[in-house]
Amino acid sequence: MIVGEKISEKWSMDKASDYAIDHVADSKNNIFELESLSNRFTEIFGISVDFGISKHVFLLFFVSLIMVSTIVALVQSYISHKKNIPNKFMSMIEMMVVYLREDVLKNSIGDKEHRDWAPLIYTIFFFVLFSNILGLIPIFDLSGLIGSLGYKFEFFEKYNILYILSKGGNTVTANVNVTFALATISLIAFIGAGIKKYGFIQHWKNLAPSGLPWPLYFVVVPIEFMGLFIRPLALTLRLAGNMMGGHIALVIFITFIFSANAELGAIAGFAMAPFSVALALGLTMLELLVAVIQAYVFALLTAVFIGMAIHVDH
Repeated sequence: MIVGEKISEKWSMDKASDYAIDHVADSKNNIFELESLSNRFTEIFGISVDFGISKHVFLLFFVSLIMVSTIVALVQSYISHKKNIPNKFMSMIEMMVVYLREDVLKNSIGDKEHRDWAPLIYTIFFFVLFSNILGLIPIFDLSGLIGSLGYKFEFFEKYNILYILSKGGNTVTANVNVTFALATISLIAFIGAGIKKYGFIQHWKNLAPSGLPWPLYFVVVPIEFMGLFIRPLALTLRLAGNMMGGHIALVIFITFIFSANAELGAIAGFAMAPFSVALALGLTMLELLVAVIQAYVFALLTAVFIGMAIHVDH
């Protein structure tokens, strides 16, 4: 009953949507609230650029560190083993790499050219995969719970990073800015692949097939040019939309407990808990599958677009 009264004081139905959005959005302030980082914006050529270390900026470095450290450790463990027998995790990584090489890179880019683009496709796949999976682990929510214990003390009130890290979403790939940056890398890759194969001028000529009546080029070229930039937009929205939508639904299922408690009392909140937790658990399992699928789709489409730039005749 005491817990129910405490929840009712801070929760109301009209806050449910705000709480769901805050759970996937980036933090509004620097996670390191220090004087040297208090000025987030810097003027570069008259453009205001944000250099603040928000939570999602921190997560970009954190995911990169976890990804590189994990794969390097697994490879070193495999190499140092006397019989070169991979462990379970190394076997999973090896299975993913072999599948990407045989069914994605070779089929989409070609047997000869795929080696040049394999490092990029592997990096994109594992970065998106690690980012998606990390977003399903509530480590920053737990850090916020620990940090909130000391947040009222004078020292921690300004420098409690654990508490500040709990603000904002954990899934960096739910941020459109991040997925747009990844899609921009893909855009540069498949434009670069075409230029590398055919040269700068011929690559842009390949946007439209040769031999058409010249009036049709006024229609075909703009359509193909727009299609070139629609591809990264599709990559951006597909990944961000899937990850954001799943996490918002997950938060909404959890808030059923607080909503029932706030509107009907503590007994209703406890009665709703098993149903709400069951829905959230089922959705979490689905989100784990979506995390793998979205990483695969992003890497696959990047490879397909590179292959289209290289093999124009196809």
